[in-house]
Amino acid sequence: MSILSTASPMSTATLDSLLPLPAVVLIVGATVCPLLGRISARAPMVVAVLACGTAGGILALFAPAVYSGRLLVTYLGGWTPKGGAALGIAFAADPFGLSYALAVTVVSLVLTVFTLSMLGRLGPRELGGYACLFLLLAAALVGIALTADAFNLFVWLEVAALASYALTGFFLERPTALEAAFKILVLTTIGTFCVFVGTGVLYAEYGALNLGQLHRSLEPGVGVVGLVALGLLVAGYGTKAGLIPFHGWLADAHTAAPGPVSALFSGLMVSLGVVGIARFAFLVYDRPPPVLGVLMVVGVVSAVVGALLSLGQDDLKRLLAYDTVSQIGVVTVGLAIGTRVGVAGGTYQLLNHTLFKSLLFLCAGTVLHVTGKERLSELGGLGRQMPLVAAAFLVGVLAISGVPPLNGYVSLGLIHEGLEETHQYVPLAALLVSQAVTVAALGRAAWRVFFGPARGPAPAGESARPGMVAGFVALATLCVAFGAVPKLLLHRVLSPAADWLLDAGDYGRSVLAGGGHVSLGPVVTFDYLAPTSLLVALGTAVVGVLLAWRYAGDRVPRSVVPLRRLHTGSVNDYASFLVAGLLLVCGGLLAGRLG
Repeated sequence: MSILSTASPMSTATLDSLLPLPAVVLIVGATVCPLLGRISARAPMVVAVLACGTAGGILALFAPAVYSGRLLVTYLGGWTPKGGAALGIAFAADPFGLSYALAVTVVSLVLTVFTLSMLGRLGPRELGGYACLFLLLAAALVGIALTADAFNLFVWLEVAALASYALTGFFLERPTALEAAFKILVLTTIGTFCVFVGTGVLYAEYGALNLGQLHRSLEPGVGVVGLVALGLLVAGYGTKAGLIPFHGWLADAHTAAPGPVSALFSGLMVSLGVVGIARFAFLVYDRPPPVLGVLMVVGVVSAVVGALLSLGQDDLKRLLAYDTVSQIGVVTVGLAIGTRVGVAGGTYQLLNHTLFKSLLFLCAGTVLHVTGKERLSELGGLGRQMPLVAAAFLVGVLAISGVPPLNGYVSLGLIHEGLEETHQYVPLAALLVSQAVTVAALGRAAWRVFFGPARGPAPAGESARPGMVAGFVALATLCVAFGAVPKLLLHRVLSPAADWLLDAGDYGRSVLAGGGHVSLGPVVTFDYLAPTSLLVALGTAVVGVLLAWRYAGDRVPRSVVPLRRLHTGSVNDYASFLVAGLLLVCGGLLAGRLG
């Protein structure tokens, strides 16, 4: 692959200069919202909608150039690299990062419209603070997607962390909110400290923070110090991703937060951890042999254990939270395959997760908002009173279960194909098990909440408001669209994303050169009607339905009991899991190198 110029200097310079603007727009909106909250209750949320829409529109301007193979780069303050050494902070838009940034703005726009309807009765100051924190978190996620500097990644990670602490404890009158906020504070602070130390070790060893310069410094070979730094970074970003064993904070935070915030956390915030891991493992270290094996193990364990934990939950939001652990594990497995098909499938699953998991959490939040209940044992028969919510939840369940023609079918099929091509049959079998258990857990939840017998009187709650309807319809439509037009997405978005992630050399040279172009490889294809893919989807669905029927009551599978006992709720225990995970990741990387 070679670096070529495909755009005029004027047009390229203009696009480059706009790269920081989406994050700036969101930060300005966050600054304005508390001030407007003193005047009007709805004004902050309207500003939030406009800020997300404007940021998304600016990002869309980059799409034609980026998805045609160009890397857009700008250095803040004009501090461009000299002699291959960079002092300035770089922003760079590649297909992988731009896709995540677009997903952040689009889903955030939907969530703010939903919030405006669902929480519109809050006081003006509360809505002003809520909108400020919401936009601040969205700005951090966009910044992480577009930055090409290791320390700036850490800074955006801290911005996201600060916003998430406050959003988790937003309703302090709820007994669980303060406890959940404390857990996320303690555990993700340990994670961000790992990122800080790992970044510092890289700078001390190689004298660089720019991702392109770091890659150039690591090209001769990765030593013990470099692998320890990578282990710290994987553990730190793995904590934000909620991968096992770094996941202790996730279930409590998702349960305590308001419905739209839970959707933002699960659909978008946890994905920033995957983005951070991909940046270092692929674009800085260029996939040294130990790292893909370690990521594969972490991904498989997260996929299976997360699915089992979700099957044993009675709390609806906690069930969805543990399923998030499982789905992020599936994404990690796709990336860990290390081939174009696997990386494209992992990226596809990452984007799909932002859609169907956000949809499911909005449904769960609406159920809690209307009934005041979120335990499966206390709910039932809501399909008649809430048909729109029931239909939206069912779409999300079918999508996440990999049922065609919804979006999860294609991304899961690509990941399975990548594992089969590389002869990794044990991880493939594990993913099939996790998929069947996922169908069981979500199918059980759908039956007990919406379609099973009613428990108690029907809720006298309010009907869905226009903004809530718009949120359900938008996300459900995108789940269908992403499954119905896979060829377009694979050609325009996912194949270019895989090309850039798998070509660290061109990425590094382009970042240091202020921009560049990669020659795109053949388009990744997926046979929608392949008998194997259809049989796998049908088989896992059937097994999952049978499991859901077996555990439709309050019975907990025996395999889940030991896992639940390990999850004591103690922040000390979860911190121990995190530290043990850090040691295991570092040990795995070092053992792989010595082996």
